[in-house]
Amino acid sequence: MAYSTGAAPGLFRIRPRDVDFRRPRNPTSPWSLGGLPGPAAEPVDAPDALEVPEAVGRALLRRRGLRTGAVARMPAAGRTRFLLPPGSAEEVPGLLEWLEWGGIALDLTVLAACDPWEAAVWLRPPGQGCEADLVGLVSAAATECHRARLVRATQPFAFS
Repeated sequence: MAYSTGAAPGLFRIRPRDVDFRRPRNPTSPWSLGGLPGPAAEPVDAPDALEVPEAVGRALLRRRGLRTGAVARMPAAGRTRFLLPPGSAEEVPGLLEWLEWGGIALDLTVLAACDPWEAAVWLRPPGQGCEADLVGLVSAAATECHRARLVRATQPFAFS
């Protein structure tokens, strides 16, 4: 599964995952991924994810009023993963363009059909009623990624 972003290469990445989510449906689990394994397991929709550097993830979690949904920390990669509703990965490139972030290099990755159970550390585990605000989260993530990039690029003033 490939996604065309319509933007210049390298601005942001969408990385699909080929994961088999054959688990029985559990109505109390978000995205119906939980439950006990059984022989009659049927494929279910896997959540998408927005992955950002760890510092950006911490900044997003400090924002008041931002509905982030489930959040996982990936310490080996130095990244934070925000789970999104299934199918959201397709909307993110157009959303970034609409939010006027097109043409700006951002260190964020959108994962289509990611396996939420591969997370190393849950900062906010999946649960009922914790769905992310897609527009708010993408907007805030783009802002924080750009801020982090500016902080890294800023050189001290030289006074003579």
